[in-house]
Amino acid sequence: MTKTNVNRRAFLRGRSPKFNKAAIHPPWALPFTEFIDACERCDACIDACPERIIFRGDGGFPEVDFRRGECVFCADCVKACEAGAFQTPLKGEFKEADAWDLSVDILASCLSLNAVVCRSCGDHCDTNAISFRLQTGGVSIPEIKQENCTGCGACLYVCPKDAIAITLKPNTASE
Repeated sequence: MTKTNVNRRAFLRGRSPKFNKAAIHPPWALPFTEFIDACERCDACIDACPERIIFRGDGGFPEVDFRRGECVFCADCVKACEAGAFQTPLKGEFKEADAWDLSVDILASCLSLNAVVCRSCGDHCDTNAISFRLQTGGVSIPEIKQENCTGCGACLYVCPKDAIAITLKPNTASE
């Protein structure tokens, strides 16, 4: 198997030789470099995703877009991959906590931060990672408990202002 030369590919596409390491690949994907080397860009994981949140990203590698929907952690993408680009669980049980290491942040355009009543992100968070703290004046401030967050993307999908950022945690993106 040949290794992908990301610097050469980026140069030929007129981009910086730094590959987009911040792209969110499907759940349980191998660390960045290993994933890029193992993935055959066959689209099997894209076709297998029942939520249709996986798409063909930069260089044809699968990426996740939570504006299309949320991840239900069905592991169909992992099961469809024959190239070995995904981590397989030790006991055959796919756990949401092992899927990826993502961070969720509320942006300044959040309606609640701008004194407009909106709790759609909290209402759609099954793990109660998003709560609202009442402030003087009746404004509720959203707070995220990162330790409860699975990174499913349900909050981003329903946000009317696209005021949620889901990113790889810094130590994950640099691998």
